[in-house]
Amino acid sequence: MCKTNYILLAFTSIFVLLTSCASKKEVVGYAVKARIDNPENYSPYYLEYSDRGEVIVDTNYTVDGDWIVFKGKIDEPVVASFGVRGNPANSITDNINFPMEAPSLRFFLSNDKIEIVGDANHIYMANIKGGSANQDWSKIKMLENDLINQDWTLLKDAYHNLTSDSDSTVLSNAYRARRDKLKKTAALREEFIKKNPNSIVSSYFLSEMLFGKSLDELKNSYAQLGEENRSSRYGGVISDKIARIEANAIGIKAIPFRKTDMHGKPISLEDLKGNYVLLDFWGTQCGPCIQSFPHLKELYAKYKSKGFEIIGVADESWQKDEVKRHKRWKEVIEREGLTWIQVLNEKDKDQLDLQKAYEIAAFPTLILLDKEGKIAARFTGKSDELAIKLKEIFGS
Repeated sequence: MCKTNYILLAFTSIFVLLTSCASKKEVVGYAVKARIDNPENYSPYYLEYSDRGEVIVDTNYTVDGDWIVFKGKIDEPVVASFGVRGNPANSITDNINFPMEAPSLRFFLSNDKIEIVGDANHIYMANIKGGSANQDWSKIKMLENDLINQDWTLLKDAYHNLTSDSDSTVLSNAYRARRDKLKKTAALREEFIKKNPNSIVSSYFLSEMLFGKSLDELKNSYAQLGEENRSSRYGGVISDKIARIEANAIGIKAIPFRKTDMHGKPISLEDLKGNYVLLDFWGTQCGPCIQSFPHLKELYAKYKSKGFEIIGVADESWQKDEVKRHKRWKEVIEREGLTWIQVLNEKDKDQLDLQKAYEIAAFPTLILLDKEGKIAARFTGKSDELAIKLKEIFGS
């Protein structure tokens, strides 16, 4: 009897040990399997996502019959993109200087088995299975995909049908229709967030809608998210955004910084205290920025002697070559005859990204600081309102 019990106990222990090991092996990472129709010779397929601030572009997949397989491991669920290079159906080359790529397929990458089934010519409409976040997203994914497809088809047709006589009309109609599609997508996502406050998909959606909301709207939407959701990576993006908006409110002291100007001279906001200082965020590829310079030059000449200074903060991050970046920046400044302080926001080198710190969403953005270094006014676009504000301060 004792011997029988001993044998049963031994078998039970072995079973528990084996099942325990098996359960541990189940959570080893993700396996993303994709079966794509009409593959032709397009390559490579890629899986792209952000991990700890670094963008990962994975093209190392294996082939298993009709499937391609990506494997790896991530710390927490993240939105990833899946696509294929080299397919002419997925790019616009007609009547355009630089090819415009089709949307990639976006989904939640998690340490699960995930299956993607779709067509190489419409990769952004592929079906996705696996992972609780993707199951949540599937509630509106088909409706979203339909809007994405309409948008992409509309844009391709518009560029294909361009002629020198109809450029402005054709593109204006296309972009007007695109804005309508974007509004419909935003409405879908707003409704999803209300119904699914505890889904990580909701925090992702909200993090993608930051620039379309006021501070109060953003705070209310953030408060509606579940507690765990607010502490997710996307919840962190939202809370950081709220903090930056509050840090850039009218009456708040401007974020201090020290930079080196185009002549190699160190400058800081503290050095200019006692003056009204205008921060002009611009870029050499920004048409409205260039168009605003003649008016800014007039204002600078008119009020400089009364205690008005300008710091131009240029963003040239599109140019990856540092030498070319500096060369073009200085050439445009000299060509336009800009005589005020000019600094370059080099987010890849500087400890402080001024564009992010000052919550710059579009160029040109003008931020006026008072004599105490507090934010007095903020304008996006034309400088007409700035002229009115300066007249209030300095008189005519």
